[in-house]
Amino acid sequence: MAQAKVLGDFDTGHCGAIHDTQLDCYGECLATASADGHVRLWDIREPEKPSFMADLGGHAGPVHQVSWASPMQGVLLASAGDDGLLLVWGRRFKPGEWLTVHSEDLRRHGALRAVAWAPGERGAVIACASDDGTVTVVSHAGAFDTDEETVEHRWASHPWKAHSGHACAVSWATPRCVDDTLIGLAGARLASAGADGVRVWAWDAANSRWDPEPFEAADIRQKPARDVAWKPWDGVCETLASASGQEVAIWEQEAPEGGAGRWRAAGQVDLGEEVWKLSWTDIGGLLLVSLGEEEPHSVLLKRRLDGVWDVMPVEAEEECN
Repeated sequence: MAQAKVLGDFDTGHCGAIHDTQLDCYGECLATASADGHVRLWDIREPEKPSFMADLGGHAGPVHQVSWASPMQGVLLASAGDDGLLLVWGRRFKPGEWLTVHSEDLRRHGALRAVAWAPGERGAVIACASDDGTVTVVSHAGAFDTDEETVEHRWASHPWKAHSGHACAVSWATPRCVDDTLIGLAGARLASAGADGVRVWAWDAANSRWDPEPFEAADIRQKPARDVAWKPWDGVCETLASASGQEVAIWEQEAPEGGAGRWRAAGQVDLGEEVWKLSWTDIGGLLLVSLGEEEPHSVLLKRRLDGVWDVMPVEAEEECN
């Protein structure tokens, strides 16, 4: 059993269900996304008494997911809404003031279900998933002077049909060689989840398109997937986890840089409850799984040397008074 200490709990003030929560890179600011169409920001440096920072109300419907950019890109937050808008928020110099840095209208693809910033080395690049099965990669194309006093920031959008039904999750591969140098989309890879399972994509710079990576023949037909998470590179093989119904599936690809090999099913864990969200730890190879309907909770999955996955319930540590 894994112990988790509850540092604090509080009322967010949202008027609807909370669909997503995300901490920034430093663990100091919490963003909450709600069915009421608002994103709220909280200073949790003192978690026992969080303080309200800002209310971002740019969506005309529920907000399904939020994502913080790498600090390499500045203080930026992206939000994906049921209204089909991708909004990028930036912090002003004055505390508590935020502005919309960019608004990408993707309503032609239906509601936006997921959003994820690329690793910082890729630059200001965002992937999002839409109801009609489209995945769109939006990237900052540069800043241009329009006159003596203003600067225009231009963004490029690259959509493609990734799934035969809806698309509901996206996850980026981490570069195998990490440093502070911007490398752009060269060698970029992305996984998506949707009505027809998991798909993996590689950026083809020569033809400016995202090409699908192959799966083993037995794994081409898959169950619908709710979520997908790309494990940080461990020096051995590329690994994905996906959530389908009450199961977590593990996918592996043993291949050189560039993704020349085929993806194969490498394991499956039946948890007996509906699985909703997945997240790998940065180190240690642990997979955090959010599951359950009547009483949502979390478990940790860790693979033993013999390939079997241990399931460790996460229990809140009781405080001693």
